[in-house]
Amino acid sequence: MTRTTTSPNPSASPRPAAQRPRTAGPTIDPIRVLRQHARSIMVIAFLGGVLGVGLNFAFASLYPLWSAQVLFEIKSQLEMATDLNAKDIGTEDTVVRLAQTEVAKLTSRDTLNDALQRPEILTTEWSKGYQDANGVLLLDEAVQDLEDEIRSGHRRGTQIFFIAWRAHVPEDSRTVLNCLADTYILKRKIADDARFAMTQQVYETKRSDLDKSINQVKTDIQKFINANGLTSLTEGNSQHQRTLEKLSSDIAQTTADHSVAKTRVVQIGEKMSSKDPSQDDKKRAQEDPIVLGLRRDAEDLARAHESSKSQFGEKHSTYIRIHAESEAAKKAYERQLEETLSRNLLADQTSSINDADSLAKLLLKQTDDFKDAGKLVAKFTESMAEMRDYEAKLEMLQLQRTEIGKTIQDIALAKERQESDRVEIVQRALKPLQITFPRMEYMVPGAAVLCLAIYILILFSREFLDQRVKYPSDLAGIPGKMLGAIPELSDDPSNPKRAEFVVTESPESVLAENFRQLNGQVAKALHAAGGKSLLVLSAMPESGTTTVAINFATAEATLGNRVLLIGANMRRPGLSRAFGVDIGAAGLGEALTGRDPAKCITSVKPNVDLMGAGGRENRVFDRLSTPQMDAIMKWAKEHYDLVVVDGPPSIVAGEALVLANKVDATLIVTRAWQDQRGLVMKLANQMAESPSAFLGVVLNRMHMTAGGYLRKNAEAIAAYAEHTAAFGGLDSPALPPRDVKIKKPKAA
Repeated sequence: MTRTTTSPNPSASPRPAAQRPRTAGPTIDPIRVLRQHARSIMVIAFLGGVLGVGLNFAFASLYPLWSAQVLFEIKSQLEMATDLNAKDIGTEDTVVRLAQTEVAKLTSRDTLNDALQRPEILTTEWSKGYQDANGVLLLDEAVQDLEDEIRSGHRRGTQIFFIAWRAHVPEDSRTVLNCLADTYILKRKIADDARFAMTQQVYETKRSDLDKSINQVKTDIQKFINANGLTSLTEGNSQHQRTLEKLSSDIAQTTADHSVAKTRVVQIGEKMSSKDPSQDDKKRAQEDPIVLGLRRDAEDLARAHESSKSQFGEKHSTYIRIHAESEAAKKAYERQLEETLSRNLLADQTSSINDADSLAKLLLKQTDDFKDAGKLVAKFTESMAEMRDYEAKLEMLQLQRTEIGKTIQDIALAKERQESDRVEIVQRALKPLQITFPRMEYMVPGAAVLCLAIYILILFSREFLDQRVKYPSDLAGIPGKMLGAIPELSDDPSNPKRAEFVVTESPESVLAENFRQLNGQVAKALHAAGGKSLLVLSAMPESGTTTVAINFATAEATLGNRVLLIGANMRRPGLSRAFGVDIGAAGLGEALTGRDPAKCITSVKPNVDLMGAGGRENRVFDRLSTPQMDAIMKWAKEHYDLVVVDGPPSIVAGEALVLANKVDATLIVTRAWQDQRGLVMKLANQMAESPSAFLGVVLNRMHMTAGGYLRKNAEAIAAYAEHTAAFGGLDSPALPPRDVKIKKPKAA
C-alpha cells in the first residue's frame, strides 16, 4: 500500500510542531522501582531478620529492660452526698482530659521528689547509680531521669489510666512505681482533707453570720409591732375591712334612698302644678273621714232626690227642696275632696323634701366615715406590708441557714464516703515475669523493616539523584512530543538478529512494531509541519540515530515512497557501514565539493537510496554550513518523497546544530540509561528555537524490566504476531497465548 505524499511549497517556511507544556520534572514510579529490585529487597529483608536475631541476643545480655505498670481509675463523683450511685463522668474527651490532668500531677517533679525520698527506694539497684561516694541519693538527677523515662496513657473506652517504667532489674520497676503511686495517693488524700476542711470552715462562718442576721431581724420586728400597735396581725385588718365594707353598703343604700326622695319631690310638684292627681292620690283623699261623711250625705240625698221625683214629681216643693239639698251636698263633697287632695299633696311634698334633706346629710356623714375608715385600712395595710417584708427577710435568712446546715452535713458525709476519692489504685505494680526489651517477635521484624527502609530510601534517593533518562516519564518536561519508545534488542521475545534492519528482516518482532508505530507518529508530524526532510540526531554518541534513521526510511519505503538516506556524520559515518557499502565511496563529502549529487548515491534497498559521508579526504564537516549543502537538500527534496539525514551527536559535533537549519524538521534520539536529562533538555530547547520544526524525542534501547510499562505490551505484540498470517503464522480467532516469556534484561 503506497502512502500519498503532498509536496510542500518550497518557498514556504516549515511550520513548527506543537509542543507539550513543560512540567516540574520527571516523576518516579514507586511500583516500578520496587518491582525492579524485588529480589534484592527480599535478600535485604532476610539479612535484616538475621541481624534482628543477633541484636536480640546482644541486647538481652548487655541491656535488658523489665517493665511494670500501675493502673488507676478515675471514679465517678456523687451528685449529692446522700446519693446511692455516683453520676457518670461524661464523654470520652472528658475522661481523657481528666486522665491527662491526673497523670501530670502524678509525674510532677514535686510528687517524684517525695516518692524518691521513701526508704524503699534505697533498696533498689537503680538508686545505686545515683548515689554519691557517701551513699547519699542525688535526688535532682534521679528525679530528672525518672521524669523523662516514665510513660503514661489512658485506656480507650474506660476510666483507667496507667503509668509504666522500665528498669534493668525486675524488682526495681515494681518498687519505684509502687512508691510513686503511694506517694501520689497520699498527697491526694492530704489535699482532699484540706479542701474539705477549708470548705466546711467557709460554710460554718456563713452560718454564724446568718444567725446574727436572723436575731437582728427578729428584734426589728418586735420594735415595729410595738411602734404601730399591731396587737394582732390578722384580726385588726379584718375588723377595719368589715367596717369599710358596711359603710360602703350603707352609702349605696342612702344614695339610692336620696335619689328616690328627690324624684318624689319632683313628681309631687308636677302633680300640684298640673292638678292631675293619680288614682292613688284620689283614693287616699276619698278615704279621708270628712270626705267619707260628705260622700255618704251626698249619696243619701241623691237617693232621696230620686225617691221624691218618683213620689212627688219634679214640680213639687218637696222635690225641689230635696233636689237643692242634694246638689249642695254633692258640691260640698267635691269641694272637700279637692281640698283634701291639695292638702295631702302638700303634706307629701313637705315630707319628701324633709326626707331628701335628711338623706343628704346622712350620705355626707357616711362618706366622711368611709374616708376615715379607708385611711385606717390603708395605714394598716401599709404596716402589714412592711411587716411581711420583715417576715420574708426572716424566712429567707432561716431558709439559707437551713441550706447551709444541710451542706455542712453533706460535706461531712461526703468526706466519710469512699466515693469522695477522685482516683484510686486499681492494680499495684507487680514484679514483671517477661522481659520487655529485647523481644524476638519485635526485634526480627523491626530490624528487617529498618534495613528495608534504609535500602528502599537508598534506592529512591539514587533514583531521584540519577539524572539519566531511563523511562518515558523522565522526558515529561522535555519540549516537543514523546514520539515513541524503542525497547532493547535483547528484550524482544522474537529474538531479531540486528536492530538496524528489524523492520524488513524481522517484521513480526516487537522492535519492528515499535518502529512502525514511530514511523506513523513522525510521518504525521512531518506532514503537519509541511516538510520532506528530517534530521535525526542525538545528544551523545551511540544513541542509535543510525538505527532509527534506517528503520524509519525502510518503513516509509515499504509504503511506496522513495527515500534518500544522507549520512551527515562526518566524524563517524555509520550508514555506509550498516548497509555494507564501502565507507570511502562517493557521498555527501564529494557532493559538497561540487560533484553531481546523483553520482554520489547508492541504491541499498527497494525505494531506498544512500548518500554516504564520502571519502576520508572529503569529509570536511565545515562545508555543511555552506550554500552547497542547501543546494543538495533542495535537489534531494525534488527527487525523493522523503529525505532522512543521519546527524552527528551534538555534544561532540557542533555541526549538528548547523544541520538543523538545513532541514524541514528535526528528531532527537535519546538512549535510555545513558543520556542525561539536562543534556537532552538543552538540545531539545535548541531544536525548538531552530527554524526547522522540532517533532519530538524518541527513547531508544529502553529496558523492559519488571517495572517497565512496555513489558505487557511486548508480550501482547509477540503473541499476536504468532497468530498473524502476514508474519507467516496462522490466523486464529482465539485469544493470544499468555505463556510468552521475555528474557531478563542486562543490568543497566
